[in-house]
Amino acid sequence: MRIFLTPEAKSDINQSVAWYRERSIQASGNFLLAVNVAFTKIEMQPTAQVVVDAETGTRRALLWKYPHRVLYLIDGDQIVVFAVMHHRRDELAWRGRLEGRS
Repeated sequence: MRIFLTPEAKSDINQSVAWYRERSIQASGNFLLAVNVAFTKIEMQPTAQVVVDAETGTRRALLWKYPHRVLYLIDGDQIVVFAVMHHRRDELAWRGRLEGRS
């Protein structure tokens, strides 16, 4: 399976990279590395991550050393990452992104 990033997920990553870059170039690079490691794990074993919403099938992967989570759905033969959010963002922030998905 391959990962597909929604525009919102791409924006989440870009915003987080910019935030970390303001503090440290190294932190922003390490954040991207942690995202890529999470994506690789998800691609290798998409069903190994915890289901956080049984109704939608949303799964969550945590980033190593960063307080962020990758939220995704398995849709046929692809993995749809729809959010890469800080843990402090509430569920409404990512659940709203699922509205309108079939």
